[in-house]
Amino acid sequence: MIFEFSIARKYLIPRKGQLSMSLIALMSVGVISLVVWLVLIFLSITDGIEKNWLSKLTSLNAPIRITPTDEYYHSYYYRVDGISNASDFRYKSIGEKSVALLTDPYSDDDREIPPRWPERVYNRDGTTKDLIKEAFNALAALELTAQDYEVSGAVLKLRMVRPEGNLFSTSEEKSQGYLTQVSYISSFCNKSPRLPSLIDPPRMEDLNHLFFLANVSAEGTKEDKPERVKRASKSVFQRRIESLLSNITIQKMKTTSHRWQSLALLLPEGESFDANASIRGGEISHLSLPLEKSESEGKLVKRGEHFYFLGRDGSSHELSLSTPLFVEGILTLDATLTPPAFDTALSLRDLRFEVATTLQGRSLKGQLPWDGIEISQAEPRIEFEESPMTPPPWPYSVHSEAHLPDSDEPAVVLPKNFQKSGVKMGDVGYFSYGAATTSSVQEQRLPLYVAGFYDPGVMAIGAKCVLTSTALVHAINSSSRNFTFDSNMVNGIQVYLNDLSQTKETKAEIIEAFDSAGLLPYFEITTFHEYEFAKDLFQQFQSDKYLFTLIGIIILLVACSNIISLLVILVNNKKREIAILSSMGASKKSIALIFTLCGGIMGMLSTLIGTVAAILTLHNIDIVVSFLSFLQGHDAFNAVFYGKSLPNELSRHALIFIVIATPVISLLAGLVPAIKASKLSPSAILRSE
Repeated sequence: MIFEFSIARKYLIPRKGQLSMSLIALMSVGVISLVVWLVLIFLSITDGIEKNWLSKLTSLNAPIRITPTDEYYHSYYYRVDGISNASDFRYKSIGEKSVALLTDPYSDDDREIPPRWPERVYNRDGTTKDLIKEAFNALAALELTAQDYEVSGAVLKLRMVRPEGNLFSTSEEKSQGYLTQVSYISSFCNKSPRLPSLIDPPRMEDLNHLFFLANVSAEGTKEDKPERVKRASKSVFQRRIESLLSNITIQKMKTTSHRWQSLALLLPEGESFDANASIRGGEISHLSLPLEKSESEGKLVKRGEHFYFLGRDGSSHELSLSTPLFVEGILTLDATLTPPAFDTALSLRDLRFEVATTLQGRSLKGQLPWDGIEISQAEPRIEFEESPMTPPPWPYSVHSEAHLPDSDEPAVVLPKNFQKSGVKMGDVGYFSYGAATTSSVQEQRLPLYVAGFYDPGVMAIGAKCVLTSTALVHAINSSSRNFTFDSNMVNGIQVYLNDLSQTKETKAEIIEAFDSAGLLPYFEITTFHEYEFAKDLFQQFQSDKYLFTLIGIIILLVACSNIISLLVILVNNKKREIAILSSMGASKKSIALIFTLCGGIMGMLSTLIGTVAAILTLHNIDIVVSFLSFLQGHDAFNAVFYGKSLPNELSRHALIFIVIATPVISLLAGLVPAIKASKLSPSAILRSE
């Protein structure tokens, strides 16, 4: 066989004068490589988008849900709380049941159990069966992370306090705006391993807003329209400032307006700067300094306690350091906060920074108060190795477990689409809901504080779902019945998995464990594939995946048909050489194998080239997206559907599909000319020569 292939190499490889065949072969490899590249890119991005949406869905709703059935709600275990003094005559949620000291709170002092009530359910040892605690014990035995959740609904009303002028200006005037929306309210499930990845870190505008609100009182949060904005007390301001500055590293600041009086503190003694003067009534009213050196009306020099403006016409003016100064642009300053004394600070102006910047090519350095400047670059801390002594006022994580901040009002995390309505971190408001009394339904209001924003994904319900503490959700649920939900959304247990591909297998294990513990009639176990609000979407995902794979196969078949044309031409051009090989002892099987392997080698080479090109393209996908956006004049891909950037990882499934399909199709394509070559008659060919 080795001999036959060496002879084939000698006779079949094109020589000088036959370069056209080589060019055709290169074109065939190029076409197949292009198709491999496109299919890999398309399938990888599609697969990545699906994983991204799935990750967001299972971060908020968990891959497995365990919800009570009608059997649970009609059981003695659940209904006894409604007639028990120890349960305050109210039904308990799953979370309350899991920590209750008594499985059966009923006592002889309570009212008599009504007739035809369900019977108690006992364990084998005669004790009352605790359905919830046994359910959590069964999940713990399977080494699964589980947490109870609740969902409710209310009217969300936010009060947005904003400065009348520029942020951190000397003006104390503030305005108020309001936003009202009917919202779902869901538990902030801190045990979700993927929840921290959904929560956006504080933006610079959010950080600046938190500092702005540090001196604003939250008093009147539950009022419809407070008459005026009040200042926070000294202790509240100092506590807020300490919480912020203990968890943020400020790196750069920038001026908030063109007028910046603190510039006078930075200008060095005796150095002149280009400046323009505005003269009213023979006196200079203010001065403006360009950022770069330029033709100006004169020079400004600082000497001692005065400014001197030297005009080009030879005039000289002595000015006070309080003369208004304007900068023709926005100055960015490298800033380092000096160690603050929190117990003496009464306002932001008591905080000082060591700053450095350049003006007209000259270095300016000095110490400034927080006046007329805002944060332009900072690093907020959101991950901790252990619980912080001074928690930040935004959601943070400790060992990948998410936590809501401690605040005067209950903290909430809003979908980030609220940002488009002007909502920022630190805004306050309340939840409004109706609570039934003996004679009527009265409005109740629970205050809240906007601690952060999260990415809800593409689910319609996510855009209106507010995350907050389970205690607040239960407070609304226990007194309000104005909202109606799907039965699997009100209260239940969420089970989190690290590997979503094991969801169905884990469900089977839970069913088996619950069945052996006698719990199965009381609970329904569903996976994310069965959620009513997501089922249609995932079915569409599967249909799209099959469709795209089919399209990929068709395109590969068309591309690999080039191999048939190439090898047929090669067989026609190499009839004499094939006849010589046959006359030298090469079998028909060997000749057929030679041409078949030619097709397979071209397929493997194309697969390698296309895969390398796909990896390079995915690695630089943001550049490709930016180019497409530039051509269209707007964002090429909607961030709501595709996220902040397209997936840039090569799909393992797509790679396996290409690595198997392309060489196999290429081999099959080479089989047609190979069969033709093997059937050639050596004697007839040689006689014709």
